Amino acid sequence: MATTTVSIGSNQSIDTETPAGSSGSGPSYVVTFGTTPSGISVGDIGFMDTEEAGGGSATDYTFLVTAISGANITLKYLTDTGGMGDHSPLGLYTGGGSSGSPTQAPMVFKRAFSTITLFEAMIDDSSPAYWGSSDDVVGECHADSNFTDTTVNFNQKQSLSSVKLTVNSDDRHDGTAESGVLWKPTSGSGHDQGIIRVAIDSFTVEWLDISMASLDSANTNKAVVLTGTNDDCIIRNMLIHDKSGNPGSNGPHIIHAIAAGASTDTLTIQNNIIYEIVETNNDSVSAINVNPWSGISNIYNNTIYKLTCAGSSKASTGIVFGNPSSAVANVKNNIVALLTVVGASTLARAYAKWASGSTANTANNLSDDTTHATYDAEDMAQNLNDTSALIGKTLAQIDFVSTVVGSEDLHIDTDSVCREAGVDLGTTLEVNIDIDGVDRDATGVTWDIGADQASVKAGSAGTAFLMFLDV
Repeated sequence: MATTTVSIGSNQSIDTETPAGSSGSGPSYVVTFGTTPSGISVGDIGFMDTEEAGGGSATDYTFLVTAISGANITLKYLTDTGGMGDHSPLGLYTGGGSSGSPTQAPMVFKRAFSTITLFEAMIDDSSPAYWGSSDDVVGECHADSNFTDTTVNFNQKQSLSSVKLTVNSDDRHDGTAESGVLWKPTSGSGHDQGIIRVAIDSFTVEWLDISMASLDSANTNKAVVLTGTNDDCIIRNMLIHDKSGNPGSNGPHIIHAIAAGASTDTLTIQNNIIYEIVETNNDSVSAINVNPWSGISNIYNNTIYKLTCAGSSKASTGIVFGNPSSAVANVKNNIVALLTVVGASTLARAYAKWASGSTANTANNLSDDTTHATYDAEDMAQNLNDTSALIGKTLAQIDFVSTVVGSEDLHIDTDSVCREAGVDLGTTLEVNIDIDGVDRDATGVTWDIGADQASVKAGSAGTAFLMFLDV
C-alpha cells in the first residue's frame, strides 16, 4: 500500500509556470520549470490546458505533486480529458506555434480539492482518480480561507487502508483560536448530524480549529459524531469551541460516539481543547461523550473548559463513558474545569462512568471546585477512589494563560498545578505530541496534565518545542 497526500483549500491559482525539463518514466516525472513554482505543496495538482500544434484535439491534463526538492518537482500523471493516457508535462503544447516549433503549455498549480466536501466525495468514489484503491489517503487542509462546509459525512472508504483529515504543517493552529486552519460553518447541519460525521474505520481527524460561533441559532449540536463501528478512529490536537444555543434536543455533545461499535473496536480522543459550550434550551451538555461505546476508548490529555447548561434537571458533563458492561475506558491526564448548571449541584459532572460493570483505567485527571464530589476526577460517579487525581482545584490553581471571553488561551501558565502532574503515556498514536506539536518526551520532565505540555527542563528541548514554548 502507498500513502497519497492531497491538498484541500480555496486557492485554485497558486502559481503558473512552464515546464523546461523532465526526466523519469510514467506515471511519475521529475520536472524543472523555467521559473521554479512558488507557494506549492505536496498534494497540490498541476493543470494543463493543451492542444495539438497547429490546432487539433484539446485535452486537459492533471498531475499530482508528490515531492518537492529544490527546483525539482515530482509530478504524477493522473487524468486527461481526451483519453490520451500517460504523458510527461514536457512536450504538451498550447496549439500555438507551428508543427515544427510548437509552444509548450504552462502548468497552473492549484489545490486538489477546494472544499472538504469534495475531498470526501472522492473518498466515496469506487474508481478514484487521485489514489490507489488500497492507499492510505491524507487530505491536508491549507489556510487559504475559512472552511464553511456545513457537514461532511465520511460514510464510505471503499477498500482504502485509512483516511486522514489533517492540516498542512505550515498552517496548524498554535493552541489558540483562529491561528491556523479554521473551519467555521455558517449554516446548520441538522440536529445530531455533526460537522464531521464518521461511519468508517481507520479514520483520523487532527489539527483543525472548529468554531461553532456562527451556529448559535442553528441546530448543529455536535462537532464530531461517530456513527458506525469506528474501529481505530482517532480525534487529536483539535480546537473546538464557542457553541451557544440549542434549538432542538439532545445536546450539545461536542465529540459524541452515538454508535456502540464492537467490543474489540478502539476509539482514541487525545490532546484536544474544547471550551465555551453553552446550552440554552433545557438540555444537557457534554464535551466528550462515548457513553454508548462498547469497545476500548482512550481519552488522554484533553483540556475541557466552561460547559454550561440551562436545564433545571440537566447536566454539564466533561467526559461521559462506560455504559455497556463490555466497555473499557482509559481516561488519563485530562482537565475538566468550570461547569455551570441551573439545577442541583449534582448535575455539575466532570467525569461520569455510567455502568458499574464496565472497566475504567484512570490516572492523573483533574477536576475543579465547580464539580460535585461524586463526579470528580477521583470517583467519576462510581467511587473509583483514584488517589492520583487532582480534585477541587480553583481556576487560579489551574492557571490558564487567559480565560477572557473571545481571547481564551488554555495553555497552562507558570504556577499551574497541572505542571508535571501527569503520567507518561508513551508514544502510541502520537499521544506524546501536545496541542502545539511539542513532543512531551523531549522536554526532559514529567508530563503535564491537559493538552498543553508547558514544562520543560532547561536545555532539553529541541527547536520545535522552543517555537511553541508557553511563557
